[in-house]
Amino acid sequence: MGDSDLRHRLVVLGAGKVGKSSIIARFLQAHFTDKYRETIEDLHCREYDINGSVIKVDILDTAGSQAFPAMRRLSISTAHAFLLVYSIDDKDSFDEVKQIYEQIREQKSNYHEIPLVVVGNKTDLNLDRQVDKNDVEDHIARENWHGSFIEVSAKTNTNILDIFQQLLHQANIPAARQLSPILRRRMSERSKTGKPSSIQEASEEKMMRRSRSLIRRTSKPKMKHDGDPSRNDCVIS
Repeated sequence: MGDSDLRHRLVVLGAGKVGKSSIIARFLQAHFTDKYRETIEDLHCREYDINGSVIKVDILDTAGSQAFPAMRRLSISTAHAFLLVYSIDDKDSFDEVKQIYEQIREQKSNYHEIPLVVVGNKTDLNLDRQVDKNDVEDHIARENWHGSFIEVSAKTNTNILDIFQQLLHQANIPAARQLSPILRRRMSERSKTGKPSSIQEASEEKMMRRSRSLIRRTSKPKMKHDGDPSRNDCVIS
């Protein structure tokens, strides 16, 4: 089966309030807000046409709460790549990443072949740091974790693009090797003003803001669609 026939699912996991959604928003929309909204599960879909090869990417933003263990297990089981996010000002959030990594090892027999990046977010809060970078690197080496590690700040847009460059570097997707410079150029164009660089991108961002969870919450009433049977929960750019 060729690349154009597959969807590649990136699952973003970590404790609550570590900035998982902020990292995704900064990457996809060049946008950041300090306002916190608890995530249950949000799916962001993108398609990239690279010299005739279509790369379909789903980014799954997961709940930070331990209250949804079945949902977390399902997310892990369907993943083709992982971002494990903690906050450098919260030691407990790195302990959560350790537990998540063990879950991945238990559920995925080929875990060592799956692209994975451990992300320490909120470097803008360095004065409040509780998780030392060297300690994380030592743990990763001692426990023989695969993948890579990077510290970032979604707020200041520090190293955000590098997260996804590292994932592409690890991924065994031929067309993806050509995607990296295209993403870098697109992001650099947008970062000059912090706004979309075209009418098309503005439309994409408007569509992305309407993206919502594909998994209905059983604890709440079901939301009715507006009557349009063609409506798609995924936002395709």
